[in-house]
Amino acid sequence: MPNLRIRELAEGQGLNISQLQRKADITMGTARRYWYNTRDGKADGFPLEELNLPVLKAIADVLGVKVRDLLNEEDWLALQPELA
Repeated sequence: MPNLRIRELAEGQGLNISQLQRKADITMGTARRYWYNTRDGKADGFPLEELNLPVLKAIADVLGVKVRDLLNEEDWLALQPELA
């Protein structure tokens, strides 16, 4: 599963996880899973296996970026066959 850059981008804009969660209007559990890129929302948990595009879109909108910017370039390119 791709490594998300959500935490990096949010912190770069001075946002913490709570601020991102409220602005994106997602649950704290969801915010934690995407922030830490883990299934259980813990920093040392197992990697996410599935991504929810509406959640990614909400987060991207808050951060003022495109959904693809939430992933590193290598991971984005690897997803292209799956999205076609």
